[in-house]
Amino acid sequence: MSSHNDEDTVSPHDNTTSPQDPDHGLSATRLGFFGILGEVVVLLLVLFVGVRFFMPEGRPDLVGWILFAIAAVLVIDIIRRIVRAVRRDRRART
Repeated sequence: MSSHNDEDTVSPHDNTTSPQDPDHGLSATRLGFFGILGEVVVLLLVLFVGVRFFMPEGRPDLVGWILFAIAAVLVIDIIRRIVRAVRRDRRART
């Protein structure tokens, strides 16, 4: 009979290939790169609709300006997510 007390035990955290911190369990951007791609798609959609509101004369320009403001916020958030992902990736490699 063999005794399990003599064997070394390995925790799951010692044997992982994930660059994520196992204590946190979240990626650098919470949704990962798929979230960034999804946000880029939403940004393009908002920009398209915003430009469509500026083209004809009968539609209000206020809606177009609000959509461009939303697009600006999305651009800032996309840049923030990319910077966080790059920083977290560099930290994981060292």
